[in-house]
Amino acid sequence: MMDKNFFEAFLINWILPVFVVLLIALTISLIYYRLRFAYISFQKKRFLPKISDALTELTFSGYQGEVLQAEVTKFKSAFPYRKKWFRKLVLSSLIDLSLTLKGNLIYQIRDIYIAFELHKYSAQLLKSWFWHTKCNGMYHFQSFHFVDSLKYIRPLLTSKNKVLRSNAFVAYLYLTTKPFDILIDYPFSLSRVNEYKVLDVIYMKKEPMPNNIDKYLESTNESVIILGLKVMVFYNYTGAEATILHLINHRHYRIREEAIHAVRELFFTDAEELLQKQFYREDQLLKIEILKSLTVIGGESTLSFIIKNLTLKSLGKGVKMELLKCLKAIDPSYYNTNFMLDIEIDKMKLHLNTTYL
Repeated sequence: MMDKNFFEAFLINWILPVFVVLLIALTISLIYYRLRFAYISFQKKRFLPKISDALTELTFSGYQGEVLQAEVTKFKSAFPYRKKWFRKLVLSSLIDLSLTLKGNLIYQIRDIYIAFELHKYSAQLLKSWFWHTKCNGMYHFQSFHFVDSLKYIRPLLTSKNKVLRSNAFVAYLYLTTKPFDILIDYPFSLSRVNEYKVLDVIYMKKEPMPNNIDKYLESTNESVIILGLKVMVFYNYTGAEATILHLINHRHYRIREEAIHAVRELFFTDAEELLQKQFYREDQLLKIEILKSLTVIGGESTLSFIIKNLTLKSLGKGVKMELLKCLKAIDPSYYNTNFMLDIEIDKMKLHLNTTYL
């Protein structure tokens, strides 16, 4: 009985008051942050047009050196620049401006970014414990073509975090002045997204094709081989035909996929027989990719191949549909006059022939 009374007294005198205090504190915090959010949102809407006008004027003014620094100092004194939310607003406005400008104006934006000392904030982000915060910092440096940031990015190229490491590599390629021959030495894998980001960097920088591009296809790194194939297609380079044909039977799925695509884009007609043999070893997706390539490079041999396989029961409808597309492209006359008694194939032909079905 005494233990029960003690527990009730402890609950009423200690636990309940603490719970009430915590509840009140939580309520006050929620109200405070909600009001603060509303206040900052209002201030952002109020200042954003003024910031945009001022930064646009600074950009097109052509101010440099001490004159630019004096104008930035004047801006800081006219606005609540010491507020963190305001500095972030200036930074995002500069990034938006940089995305709409070309030519030497991009470098004027970079000078303004440095004059505001926002590069120090971006560098601080790279010291964060959180990988996504580090990625934001690298994005800032890329947006402003801030080459001096390479010293901050270089250590991240060997990060244990795959996403951070890949983003650091893309940022490094974007900012470095070295030729893209260095790609061959990259020891890690890249995601599909970052493979396309690398190609985008090559396109934006208008760099010449790497001198050692043939060596890419001999790499032990799957991502480097895939990049090599993509770069060859991008530059319409046909000097590695034999190696690309050999890759059609590579042990790695994605390399085979990319080689099949490269054969199509580079119009390697000698791959016709190889693709037909590889067709039987692949899953449905790569079977369809092979047929897409045969549609482009195929001839009489492919016509016989299609006729042989079109009635096979083991093939899925998606593959059969692609076989019909291939047949229609290679020999429209044969496509129109045959398989009329096969109900399944006739329905597929109706689907192909009717645009809106």
